[in-house]
Amino acid sequence: MRRFTAWLLLVPALLFGQSAPLDDGRLDPAWFAPAAVLQPSKALGFQWLKPGLDLRGRTLRVNVWEPPAWLLGRRTTKDQLFLGRLERTLVPELAKGLQRGLKGAIPVSLADGDVILVGRVVDAVGEADDALFSGAASLSFDLKLVDGDTGELLGAFHDTLKGLNADILSSQYASWCENLGRVLAPVSAPATTAKPAPIPPPVFDLEGALRRIEGLKRDGLLSEEECQALRKKAVDKAK
Repeated sequence: MRRFTAWLLLVPALLFGQSAPLDDGRLDPAWFAPAAVLQPSKALGFQWLKPGLDLRGRTLRVNVWEPPAWLLGRRTTKDQLFLGRLERTLVPELAKGLQRGLKGAIPVSLADGDVILVGRVVDAVGEADDALFSGAASLSFDLKLVDGDTGELLGAFHDTLKGLNADILSSQYASWCENLGRVLAPVSAPATTAKPAPIPPPVFDLEGALRRIEGLKRDGLLSEEECQALRKKAVDKAK
């Protein structure tokens, strides 16, 4: 009986140690690369950036997305029609949001670029008929940043957006894309040129000034009164 009780106490610990599917099975790490260990992100859901990533002087190309992956199984016709309404805006809104977030750090293009952003939808749920059912609609998607020359993975991103309807999701997606631009901006902006240190003013040579004043007095170029006034000015300046 004691052994059975001990086993029951052990079961929760064993279950806790097992890794749960990421984003309830909507995030498949195999689509990215073994090096990408996505971590929860407050702004982007899940994210990973290659350590030491430097995008300065490069151009970001936003590719047409891959066909939907439907990682949780193909959804109903309602959900597929819902995705169809959103799909045509995903790429152009991504480019616009990136431009806003990057603030000109690097160019963003739909046609050219040596750093490529690849995306895909992994799940979508259309809004319910009952408009009061909060959080009825959702959109789950993956994005990866790839070096156009070598194919090396430079960044990985995943999120699930939830809202009441397609309009709310579109607004959330626009904000998400701008946040992605903000995340990439620090590794894209040129380094600021450090201002040269100000040149310190020359140290006033009081002793030399007093010698010159005395010399002018000896040469008869200064009266005693003028000599005393200049001595006082020199001493005040040296303080």
